[in-house]
Amino acid sequence: MTRKLQWIYLLLALVSIGCVYAYITYAVEEQNNKVRQPRPESPEQALEMSVINVGMGSYAAKITASGLAQPRYSLSLTSQVSGEVSQVSAQFESGQIVKKGHLLATLKNTELDSAVASAKNTLASAELALKEEIRQGEQARAEWEASGFTEEPDSDLVLREPQLIAAQAEVAAAKAELSNALNDVKNTKIIAPFDALVVARSISPGAYLSASTEVGTLYSIDRAEISIDLANSDWLKLPDTQTLLQTNWPVTIQSVDSPAQWQGKILHVGLHIDESTRMRSLTVALNNPLSQSSPLIPGSFVEISLQGKSLDKLWRLPNTALSKKSEIWYLDEDNRLATFDTTPRFVDEQYVYIDVPENMHDKTYQVLIQPYNSYIKGTLVTPIIRASAADNAATQDVTQ
Repeated sequence: MTRKLQWIYLLLALVSIGCVYAYITYAVEEQNNKVRQPRPESPEQALEMSVINVGMGSYAAKITASGLAQPRYSLSLTSQVSGEVSQVSAQFESGQIVKKGHLLATLKNTELDSAVASAKNTLASAELALKEEIRQGEQARAEWEASGFTEEPDSDLVLREPQLIAAQAEVAAAKAELSNALNDVKNTKIIAPFDALVVARSISPGAYLSASTEVGTLYSIDRAEISIDLANSDWLKLPDTQTLLQTNWPVTIQSVDSPAQWQGKILHVGLHIDESTRMRSLTVALNNPLSQSSPLIPGSFVEISLQGKSLDKLWRLPNTALSKKSEIWYLDEDNRLATFDTTPRFVDEQYVYIDVPENMHDKTYQVLIQPYNSYIKGTLVTPIIRASAADNAATQDVTQ
């Protein structure tokens, strides 16, 4: 009985193993059939990206540079003669405005008055001597003719011609001496040579001044001048010299220390390149700087803004649209990514202005606002259109 049971168990085990083998074989075959069946192709997934519509336009660059406001004339006023300071004008003080011809100070020098009197005496004597010489020359001529001679004498001394010339020279010298003496007396009055701002006064009443002693410092107030240096890349954005000088080309002077600004004009254009900086200078002027509603004080640090000439066939894009590799990414006619390399013509705080390949001049394109280096050309894109650069600028203008 026991042996019979053993055979039964063995038979059941073999059957079980066969069933398991058959199941495994069936499962593997089913799996292989599934693998061999072709899967249905899934549609290509498009990536959503922010773009703006961009077309060709004409734009002008803005050139900025910093400079120092300086007066047209800066004068260290000196005395022309020596003397004691007998009078000083109440307006001859730092910060005061004086008109041209205003008497700033008076010097006292009695020696100069004596020099004038002596020069007058010398001139009177020379004029008397000239008159006497003229009379003697006339008398000598009459005597020569009365003697019956028809020809001229062998020597001009006979008719006293050299003596007359010497007398005339004495008169001329005496007049020059008197003129110098009178000019010295005139220079005892120190006069403002132009409308000026008194920057400093160096004298006091009772002080004795020698010739060429500094009296004070004056700045002219008719015009302020700001000189700036521009690189060649900036000059390429500006019109020609004749246009800059003969038209009222837009120039804005902005104070660095306050909101004040002024409309200036271009005064000079440098026509040489500085050997050390390799730049050319340009001078901007502002008439009557101290009479403006917000005075432009000499020595102020200012920023000059110049409008450049209009450049055609450019794209204006947000600064973020230019990739780190200097590429512009846009969508082709199939809404797939495409790109081209570019070098900006100029940039400002918000936008970059670029040249566009000639074959893209004919229509509007959708440009990525912020491309990444990981993007792949040919990628399908679902564009999300944002406001264009022109629309943003128009909105800002309306808001302001």
